[in-house]
Parts: sequence; structure tokens; C-alpha cells
Amino acid sequence: MLPFDEILTRYVGEFGWYQRWVMFLMCFAEIPVGFHMLSAVFLASSPGHHCTVPGLRTVEQCRPVGDALDMSIPWTENEEGRRTYSRCERYNLPDGSFNMSSADFWQSHTPESLSAGGTISCDRGWEYDCTTFTSTIVTEWDLVCSSNWLKQLTTALYMVGVLFGAVVFGDMADRFGRRPAYLLCLLVQLVFGVATTFSPNLVLFVIFRFFVGAATSGVIIVSAVMAAEFVGPSERVKVGVLRPEFYAVGGMIMAGIAYGIRDWRLLQLAISLPNLLYIPYYWWCPESPRWLLSRDKAKAKEIILSMAKTNGVILPSHVLEEELGEDPVTKHVTGQEETPRNYTILDLLRTPNMRIRTLIIFCIWFINSCVFYGVSLNITDLSGNAHVNFLISCAVEVPAYASLLFLQERFGRKVPVLVYELLTGVGLIITAALPAGSVRVTLAMISKFCITGGAQGVMIYTVELFPTVTRNIGMGSSSMSARIGATISPFLWLLADVWRPAPFLLFGVMTIVAGLLCMLLPETKGEQLPQTLEDGEEFGKGSVRRTWTKTLRLLRLRKTTVA
Repeated sequence: MLPFDEILTRYVGEFGWYQRWVMFLMCFAEIPVGFHMLSAVFLASSPGHHCTVPGLRTVEQCRPVGDALDMSIPWTENEEGRRTYSRCERYNLPDGSFNMSSADFWQSHTPESLSAGGTISCDRGWEYDCTTFTSTIVTEWDLVCSSNWLKQLTTALYMVGVLFGAVVFGDMADRFGRRPAYLLCLLVQLVFGVATTFSPNLVLFVIFRFFVGAATSGVIIVSAVMAAEFVGPSERVKVGVLRPEFYAVGGMIMAGIAYGIRDWRLLQLAISLPNLLYIPYYWWCPESPRWLLSRDKAKAKEIILSMAKTNGVILPSHVLEEELGEDPVTKHVTGQEETPRNYTILDLLRTPNMRIRTLIIFCIWFINSCVFYGVSLNITDLSGNAHVNFLISCAVEVPAYASLLFLQERFGRKVPVLVYELLTGVGLIITAALPAGSVRVTLAMISKFCITGGAQGVMIYTVELFPTVTRNIGMGSSSMSARIGATISPFLWLLADVWRPAPFLLFGVMTIVAGLLCMLLPETKGEQLPQTLEDGEEFGKGSVRRTWTKTLRLLRLRKTTVA
């Protein structure tokens, strides 16, 4: 039997109607991935809040009452005369202090006397501004002030679930097939998504969300593999860019759903029930013929014949009967069985050139994921309407993904990633320095566009940097680095409690570092890609030295010109 890639390119077609149908199934199921990966923006949003003051009504019709806050909550005033009230303290006044009119209260108190009396923490709970969100996990379980870290923990543990799912469902797909692993992920996503809606406490909420994260990660990984395995070599970059577009579409739809549903439990239910639409996948979703070729050739032939029929191709009988050699995907050799060597991450670190390149790639993936989710999950921290900001931040991802189809073909794999990373860093640093307003929001959105292009571009780039024999372990390890970055990202946002611009400033510096590290990697476009570990060690050898030599030469030239 001919190698599967040869069957596709010479006979069946690299991207015929059958592959388009499979691609539609994979992309359609990517939409809820956008829901769940970004839902924390609304589920765990922290609205304005202040201490509950016994005997005093400080909120009316979901809005704080300014006069009541002046009497009970410490405040500061900026140059424009706007007051900022403490979120975690109130004046230390005895019960019954407010059993009088506002005028009578100020007859016996002054702002100075209130401050002199000292403050206490919010021992009676909090009042929340419910104009934007009627309910979130923050307002339901009081995840504010000293408990603010618990809010970040819920997102971090969700990302741990994403990491767990990548390992478990990735292995399951290799062992038992792409189809059963994919269908199980969709089922788990539905069951635990609905269960999250009815969480009676924070502990169960975190546990259920952990499994939602694991299943969502499984959907991402298995669908990516299936989409790539059904198409020919020349179409893989295209499908690799197309799938994430639907992730962004899911985020945009999420903005509309969240705008209409302001209660976190109803919102969680609304983004979980669409998985019922995937029940027909049990009959519609085929198994990957590449995977079947190494397990069940009879079933693989059935699917290949079905692909040919759907694509309007009559397949010559010799294509599935003759054995002409080894299939590079299944590693099956006619008349001979070889026990393939199992490669590990240690093989990536064994030789000096491969070790430097691998560590650089891990670092870039870590930074990109940390910054991408750091910006995406905290987009409501910017001024303006939270839902509009979120919608725009997801919408800018669509052209960012699409741009790679042109840029990485025209300018190579490396330059677009390098430029996107540096632009992200500069944009976020300027964002940190700007005051709240439309200019700051605009620059943050441009930075989101750039980090999206950089993160997706480096994924395409990384596939070509690792040798064939260690490509899967290299991509898996890089993905693990990314998940660690995503897990740490929520906690970095706690720096905003110390200094408001700190997270954007830190993310900006990190992405500039990622861009500079990218300069040290070799270009892969038009190059013969490495197959073995030996090829990998020789590939791009000396690129670090050449980069520094060129940089120093340019600096000397500029210095001479200036002189």
C-alpha cells in the first residue's frame, strides 16, 4: 500500500470535499473552546465593591450612594476631584452612629475626625456594584481583599486542568484512536460544564472547572491532529491557521452571550449546553486513516475509499494493494518490522546546538502563553465597556491568524514572529504608561493583535525547528511550557494591587525578551528540514554566532556613520 501522503497528493486529493467536511466538524467544535478558555473574564469578574456598613444603606439600584460612602468609607481624591473609595476598609464607628440624618451626622463629624478614629476591615461583608454583572463567583463567595488570590487560583487551576488534559487525552488519542478520545472530550466538556453551573461552593467549582479545562485541552489537541492528518502536506499550514479562527469566533459569540446574561450560573449553563449539538458527531466523525494504518488496515482502506468517493475520484486498485515501502507516518515497513526507538525530552537536550534551540523555544512558548492569557483574561481591567472591549480583543485575533498565511510565506517563519513579539512588547510598555482612556484601550488591542500573531506564528515555526523523530515530543514539551506560563499568568496580575501599570509593563518586557531570543533561531522556510537527531544538531549550527556578528557589525557601522 502506498504511503498515505502519496495517496492524497497523487489520487484522493489533499483537500477535497471529504477533508472539508472533517475540517468543518473540527472548526465547529472549536467555538465552545473559545467559550470555556476565556469565560473567566466574566465568571470571575470583580466589580466595584466596598464594606457593608451596619445601619447604613450604601447601595441603591445597584449603584453606590456617594453621600453614604463619604460618611463610612475612607477615600482619596485625585487632581480632577474624583473620589476613590477603599474597597477593603471602613471607618471604625460604633453601631448606631448612622441613626440620624446626613446633616446631623456631619454636625458631629468631620472627615478629619473620621480618619482620626481609625479604620477596620470589612467584618460585615461587602456591597457590590451590580450595574455590569448581577452575579459572579467573586460576588457570591466574596473573593476580594484578603481573598483576592482565590480568584486568581481558580483560573490557575483551570490552566492546570488544561495541562492535565493535554497529557491524558493526547496519550489516549495515540493509544485508542483519535475519534474515541475526541468524542470523550466533547462529552466531558458538556457534563462538567453543566455541573459547574450548580457548584454549591468554591471547592467544587474549581474541581468541575479543572475537568472542563482538561476536556477543552483535549478538544484542541486531538482536533488539531485530526485536521492535519486528513489533509496533504501543502495544506497543513492552512488548516493550522483556520482552526484558531473559530476559537476567536467563539470568543466574539461569548461577548454577546455575556452581554445578555449577567448572572454567572446562567452564563456557564449557556456556554455548556451548545455541546449537545455535537451528539451527531458519534455518527459523523470518522477515525483518522493515518492512525488506522498502523492498527487496522482494513478500516483504513474503507475510509480512504470513502474519501475518494466523496472527492469524486476513482481510486486505482493497486493503490491499496501494492506495498511499495515504508509509510513515513505509520513507520510500517513491508515484510519487515522494526521496533521504533522511543525518544524523550532528554534527546532534545543531549547535544549543545539542539539544547540551546530547545530551551529558547520553551522560553518563547512560556512567555507567549503567559502574556496572551494575561492580556485576554484581564481585558476588562481597561476603561470602557467590558463587553465591547472583550469583543474587540477577540475580533483582532481573526486578522492576526489570517495574516500569517501571507507573512510567513512571503518573509519566512522567523521575521513575522520576531516583529510581532517586539511590537507587542513596545505596545504593552506604552499601554502601562498611558492614563485610562480610549488611546490606552486602542494600544492594548493592537498589542493583543500582535501577541496573537506571534504566538500562533511560533507554533507553525516550531514544527519545522524540531527533527522529525522528536517533533511530537518537542511540540508536546513546548505546549507544556506554554501551559505553565498560562498557569502563572493570573498571579502576575496581582502585581496590579501594588502598582496598577505593573502587569502590562512586565508583560511588555517579557515579549521583548521573547523577540530577542527569536533572533537566535535559524530560518526554516525553503530549508531541508531535519529528520534525525544528527540532522537537528547540524541544522542552523552557528546561527547564534552569526546573529551576534551581524548585530555588532550593524552597531559599528551606525557608530561610524554618526561619527
